[in-house]
Amino acid sequence: MSNFWNKTFFGFVIILATALTAFAQPKDNSPYSRLGIGDLTDQFFAAQGGMGGLGAAFHDGYHMNIANPASLARLREAAFEVGLYSEYNVLTDATGQNEQLKTWNGNLRYLSLGFPLKNPINEVLDQKKKKVRWGMNFTLLPYSNVNYNIQNLTEQTIGDTLTSVNFLYQGSGGTYKVMWGNAVNIKNFSAGINLGYFFGKIENDKIATFPDLQFSNDNYFTDDFLVGGFTWNLGVQYDHVLATKEDSNIPTEFITIGLSGNSRNKYNLTRNRFWSTRNPAIGVLDTILSVSGSETTENTGYLPGEVAIGLMYTKVNKTRLGIDFKYQSWSEYLNDLVAASDSGRENVNVWRVGFGGEYIPDARSYNKYLKKVRYRFGAFYSQDPRSVQDDQLLKYGATVGFGLPVILPQGKKSFVNLAFEVGQIGLEDALRRTYFKMNLGFTLNDNTWFFKRKFN
Repeated sequence: MSNFWNKTFFGFVIILATALTAFAQPKDNSPYSRLGIGDLTDQFFAAQGGMGGLGAAFHDGYHMNIANPASLARLREAAFEVGLYSEYNVLTDATGQNEQLKTWNGNLRYLSLGFPLKNPINEVLDQKKKKVRWGMNFTLLPYSNVNYNIQNLTEQTIGDTLTSVNFLYQGSGGTYKVMWGNAVNIKNFSAGINLGYFFGKIENDKIATFPDLQFSNDNYFTDDFLVGGFTWNLGVQYDHVLATKEDSNIPTEFITIGLSGNSRNKYNLTRNRFWSTRNPAIGVLDTILSVSGSETTENTGYLPGEVAIGLMYTKVNKTRLGIDFKYQSWSEYLNDLVAASDSGRENVNVWRVGFGGEYIPDARSYNKYLKKVRYRFGAFYSQDPRSVQDDQLLKYGATVGFGLPVILPQGKKSFVNLAFEVGQIGLEDALRRTYFKMNLGFTLNDNTWFFKRKFN
């Protein structure tokens, strides 16, 4: 693209990102986030989001994939990725006729930096191909979000009088992961590891008021949960080459088999509980010891053990087509934070299946920009570890995406990745959340890292 179009394109992207961030501040009200550690966030980036979240067998020279750390060894250039998202939600009751609530929310999605420790340009200058490739990555992203505001008006008999009781449930916070990834590649085989730290804070409030009583004593309960612990997962990928360039051994068509997983990850859980009785006319009643006080308890919990396997067909600069399957065992996943309906279940096992692909009409087109765009599609179906009346929540949806290449000065290539997802989470005979989400990712690439300049 010309300098004019580069400036115009980047100006549009910056305006769009600013508008999304300003307009889509967190306004979500997700009732199911009250269960467990909240709504789990996607552990993949925008490029994969357009392909149904494929991760086990995905690798790319310009984009990172933290779902399988083995993919980091295939980076050809340093990559800095920033992700934003915006989401529109509609809550629907069991009949499917009554739309309870419509909300917008959005925020920063992830920050990630990855790079090959051996610059491929050196191979060209030295006219010698390295036998071992080595990649590294640093990532910060959310693991779960909690944001709900639920009101339930009921009637209870207090003494001999039938009295209205208004229960208000509110929650906020979330958990996060900061990770360091490392991977090596030898010939067609790659292996890698992610080491990370899991941390966060979740606050759950419950307030009981009595609107029919003039001088009622209202009840306030607050639970603060602090979590922290180390995490890890391993991954391997193998490319079965179908075709190579005529004048070299560089693969042009191959099938990738990917496998990643980990055992359950242990972490520490600190619970701070506060409770009090308050009278709107008087304030806090410190003299009622039975309903005023606090306590702190410490415990341990476990994030799930999981295994993911995937298969992907790739024709370089033309086509990708793949499928993923992931299985998780949420045994003892949060102790005190476990949903009440799950508290008696020793094992909560869930799975996810997704498929998707990518198509590039002509990656080398010099005058037709739309032919260089990466067009993506996908779909997925999964179980959620949370349940309502012993029925696990279900989540399913479809995705489309676009990888928009941007040619920077000195011929450097970067991408703006857009992914659109429409789906639903919940149960047919319970509250359902239908959502439309847009992920916006900026991938800035640089091929000069670890480049050794030579002078004659």
